[in-house]
Amino acid sequence: MINRKDLPNLVTVINGLVGSFALLLAIRGETELSIRLIFLSLSLDVLDGLLARKLNAMSESGELLDRVFDRVYQVIAPSIIYCYMQNWNVGSMFYSASIITLSFWRIIRRTPSKEYFLGLPLFVHTFVILSSYLSGIALPYYLMLVLVIASLFPIKYFRRIRTLSPNETKGTFWQIRIIVPLFLSIIPYSKLEILFELLFYIFIIYALFGWIPLLRNKNFFLREK
Repeated sequence: MINRKDLPNLVTVINGLVGSFALLLAIRGETELSIRLIFLSLSLDVLDGLLARKLNAMSESGELLDRVFDRVYQVIAPSIIYCYMQNWNVGSMFYSASIITLSFWRIIRRTPSKEYFLGLPLFVHTFVILSSYLSGIALPYYLMLVLVIASLFPIKYFRRIRTLSPNETKGTFWQIRIIVPLFLSIIPYSKLEILFELLFYIFIIYALFGWIPLLRNKNFFLREK
């Protein structure tokens, strides 16, 4: 019988399996199915974090496992999809190599606060690539390289609309963060171009301006230790 406190890690491992299938399908060129599994993984990622907090089962090993699997479906699989979108030109491969390298380097960098991201979060790249593919919006490699730079530098991006109370464990909008990706993993995409266009511009705007709410912070540029 599975210990309750092992449930978060079990969900994380299942998520790693789903993300790995997403990567393999992306390599095979089965892009839509790969995208559906990426959305499913995004939903499972929120679920395992929620379970870990609710069951008081958070651990360094579980967090590391989660962050490693995140790279599979948030970075590597979308990068393969992007290379196919750009016909494997040099710019798309340079972007993909850069963001994959950066993503693994960021594993050793701890987030100093739950109120902001240090550098543009990796899931923004994920949503920009997927929404670009599903909406048909062109996505030049130089724009993606700008996003890599935003992820590289220790600039604070706002993470929450409201501040969590000391005893709060659920995070903000966790229901939406589970349900929306799950919904996007199963619905037909044929008539949803406008929805994905909206998602594309929301994440581009966040990438370009998401640091502004924290600009007055004295430690806006946070040095690595």
